[in-house]
Amino acid sequence: MNVIKEVVKQNRCIGCGVCAPLCPANVLDMKLSSFANFTPILSEGCIKGCDICLKVCPFYDKELEENELTKKLYQNTANIKFDEDLGYFLNGYEFYNKDEKERLKSASGGAGSYVLKKLLEQNLVDKIICVKSCRGSNSKGFNESDFLFEFGVFDSLDDNSRSSAYYPLNLQEVLDYVLKNDFKYAITALPCFAKALRLAMSKSARLKNRIKFIIGLVCGQNKSANFTQKLANIAFDKKDIKLESVNFRYKFADKNAMQFGFKFSKNDDEIAFDDRNKSAFKWWSSRAFTPFACNNCIDTFAKCADVVLMDAWLEDKIADYRGHSLVLVRSSIIDEIFKTSDEFCKSIDKSLILRSQAGVMANKKLVYYGSKNIIKKRILALKLEIQKYSNEHFDCDEFVEKRVKKIEKFAKMDAKFETAKYLFKKYF
Repeated sequence: MNVIKEVVKQNRCIGCGVCAPLCPANVLDMKLSSFANFTPILSEGCIKGCDICLKVCPFYDKELEENELTKKLYQNTANIKFDEDLGYFLNGYEFYNKDEKERLKSASGGAGSYVLKKLLEQNLVDKIICVKSCRGSNSKGFNESDFLFEFGVFDSLDDNSRSSAYYPLNLQEVLDYVLKNDFKYAITALPCFAKALRLAMSKSARLKNRIKFIIGLVCGQNKSANFTQKLANIAFDKKDIKLESVNFRYKFADKNAMQFGFKFSKNDDEIAFDDRNKSAFKWWSSRAFTPFACNNCIDTFAKCADVVLMDAWLEDKIADYRGHSLVLVRSSIIDEIFKTSDEFCKSIDKSLILRSQAGVMANKKLVYYGSKNIIKKRILALKLEIQKYSNEHFDCDEFVEKRVKKIEKFAKMDAKFETAKYLFKKYF
């Protein structure tokens, strides 16, 4: 038994890369797959009876839910609370950086860069691990055009450590670095990556001792590299665009916070934008280019992380294009950082956090649990058709377009049904 047979071939691998550096035989290596996602490749020498790769995989054990995994981590923390959807938590906050330039450079309100900066300033960590643009730093031997982002290790916070990437990433190289270099680390992670890290820390004393904080990010779904390539081709109105860089959270002053754009830069300095007015539903919400492994995830709020950061998708915050962050804290140390912040930081009730991500949660639950509602069941079936076809065929525009129109039709029917159900309950 190994991760290739039990996970990769079952379409359950998210490509996090945690298995590779933990392999005692060193026979796993992360490579880009035909689906434009990372996947482990197995060479000769796998130790018979060894199952470390499975023990650290976030999607191997179908019964191991995040709430159960984190019970030992947080249940004895003073004043800890629990919610089935949020997991364990201490407090919630609304946050934004008062420095306008810092705020505009951030994905939302700047909570991520703020907490990483404070962890470094207070010597709680020596280094931070987060996503960076890697154009030209072709360390893994792929063609440069194949990937644009990777995890990097930083001694301080700079603009290259602020990247927000809807792009495949893996932790193999940085975890190998952590295992070889005795420092205190904070690492940013999506929910599935945070779970893999906790599992790895339970198997490796070095990782457990050296990774001091996991900074989580709310996630609805990942995307393959083909998602970025497709939107770049559309934005430039050309095929096979060679990208130099992408800013996935470009803020337009004349739009609201939800209407951020993707800024694509070619190696000849030509720039194009996708403002998401047309692409957001067609290429994001439709599950086009979404890895199959995402269908096995129900964790929206990175329950295995010490703090989770998210956009404030609330009616009164969306109007401000500069962005607001919401923060859910599980670590008492990080809680103190936000409690004593000189930036705008206001305590909020958990209900606002749940409301801000209601759409993300509903979609993940629909995919994970399914639905008895005939209309929702049909919408899900269409999205899964899009997911499968787009992962197997890059040229899928016509296929996606036809099904998106059907989804929109069913969505309107569902909205009318939900409205009628609400009115019936209210007046009868």
